[in-house]
Amino acid sequence: MSELTRNPSKVKHDAGMNPVAVISRNTTAFYLLDPQVYEALLAALAEKRATPVALANPAVQNVEKLINDNSMTFGNLLPKMLHNEQSRVNRGELAEKALRITHYRIEKFVLPFFKDMQIGNIQIDSLQAFVNLLNEEKLGGVSIGQYLVIVRKVLKYAHSMRFIDALPQFPTVEAKRTSRGGFTLPEYHQLLKMSWRMRGVSFKQRAHYINLRTEGIDEDYLVITSEMRWLIGFMVNSFVRPSDLRLMQHKHVEIVERENTYLRLSLPETKKHDKPIVTMRCAVGIYRRLQRDAKARGFGSPDDYVFLPQFTNRVYALRVMGFLFNWLMEEVDIKQGPHGIGRSLYSLRHTAITFRLLYGEGIDVLTLARNARTSVEMIERHYASTLNGEMNVDLIQSKRRRKPGKKDQLKLAL
Repeated sequence: MSELTRNPSKVKHDAGMNPVAVISRNTTAFYLLDPQVYEALLAALAEKRATPVALANPAVQNVEKLINDNSMTFGNLLPKMLHNEQSRVNRGELAEKALRITHYRIEKFVLPFFKDMQIGNIQIDSLQAFVNLLNEEKLGGVSIGQYLVIVRKVLKYAHSMRFIDALPQFPTVEAKRTSRGGFTLPEYHQLLKMSWRMRGVSFKQRAHYINLRTEGIDEDYLVITSEMRWLIGFMVNSFVRPSDLRLMQHKHVEIVERENTYLRLSLPETKKHDKPIVTMRCAVGIYRRLQRDAKARGFGSPDDYVFLPQFTNRVYALRVMGFLFNWLMEEVDIKQGPHGIGRSLYSLRHTAITFRLLYGEGIDVLTLARNARTSVEMIERHYASTLNGEMNVDLIQSKRRRKPGKKDQLKLAL
């Protein structure tokens, strides 16, 4: 929209015979068409009843040429695909976060590579060249597959609009999914001890030997506080995702003290899950410490955020949390996971679920999955991927207790 209002003649000249999608707030507002193309589209609507004279009209032939010559570029069609994805978000079929990730991937690699390519010229050789580029950027198979999904969506739209006769063959990419894994109990204790020992330490004091890039975060914010110890303990005792930390406000947290004491977390919907989460008992004490600390700093009202409430930009707040946690892992030297993949803040959620599988007495996986807002399949595929039989040898060797017979019941009665 800004380019059009600034220099409409240039936009028209650059577009030539191609349509122009005018974008406003990441949504297609309207399209601009060359007069001849517009006339051709009107004529094409009457194609079935057109006479030979009408079919000889240069306007109709221009449309046919536009289609048959495959002169439509990838960049021309991309906004329409994104418009369709936005419609899916509006209908609740796609998470808004997923669309933001799509926009990021498009700007990062997809658009720079494919923007000016004619849609009909995108074949397996150009797709393989794109895969090779992503390989050079050290992306894994899963990530490469997700980039190819974006390209496929644009090509499917082109096919539906008859700009191409068929979808090209896509290169095969091995997308081996491996879990980052959680922490062992000793590693978890190491993290808690290190976060306590480093209270008040600024990253500026350690930057000379810690190999971490701040990625644009103001170093004045990179100070370990007591809040990091509470954050680690809270995640391991509450099953939440890092994205939940970004959104969690005090109004979402309720302390329940009955026969069992726990927190009821009524968090905003994530990944199509909206049921409350029940925490472990330890999370209650951690939350009360967070409340006291927040109120001492002028926060703690229902609409204030539980973690790093001083940041109104919650994406930035999550980046700060992630950096501080990565720093702690570097200090303890446990950044590498059991599958050789770098750990992150998300590994604390893995730890919470793994600890319940290891130390929870008789908990069934379905109950655990529902409380953690995930599925049984995800627990078996990812969260339980580091478990083995020896870890629960006592349960494997346990025997089912015999039900008491009539003689036993008589003895008990006596």
